Amino acid sequence: MSRRAVITAATVGSVLALAKPAAAAPGADAKTAAALIDRDQLGTAITKSSEGRPVTLRYAMDFHERLSEWLRFWWANAPASWIAPFEVQTAGATPDGQTFVLTGITYTRADRRYSGFDARDRDARYWATVASLYYHFPTVALTDTQVRVTDEHAGFTGSPAQIAFARAALANVWQDASADWEKAAERAIRSSGREGSVTSRAGWTNFTRATLRRGLGTEL
Repeated sequence: MSRRAVITAATVGSVLALAKPAAAAPGADAKTAAALIDRDQLGTAITKSSEGRPVTLRYAMDFHERLSEWLRFWWANAPASWIAPFEVQTAGATPDGQTFVLTGITYTRADRRYSGFDARDRDARYWATVASLYYHFPTVALTDTQVRVTDEHAGFTGSPAQIAFARAALANVWQDASADWEKAAERAIRSSGREGSVTSRAGWTNFTRATLRRGLGTEL
């Protein structure tokens, strides 16, 4: 399957996934329940537990669509040798459907399954994937085995977590551990052919996109 076909299929899959909301639970607040949907996929990627079992999670509708868009973005910037089908490993979602817990992403190549992201490994792919999440969401919490993503509008907030991510990404993806992380990030942005301050909305977008591509080995 070509990468274009995969991305097109993912888009169609995410639209179909939003077509029919889940029924409200007995006694639940009607407005809240109507806004939640049960899904076993993000785009066309099956969601599975860390043990490999298919899982269905409850999401806020807009959040599910934005997560699907994030995954299409990650996949579109992955190496061309990675092919579908691919799966997302998760430790679940919060009851309000607005936080998703990511633990891994796998893809296939030559009929074998490989890891494209593992929340336990702080390698370049790890920071690339965290960058792709920061491209779409402002709040990304990291633990030793999980990445927790919360549904909010994307952009640079200057939070300690965002700055810690930028420093780690610069050191591990860009091999630039300069004390002045802002200037180091701007050097990374320039190396991708763009300009701007990393603390601006456009600069943060450029930095996270460039970090994703460099970390996955698809930098132009």
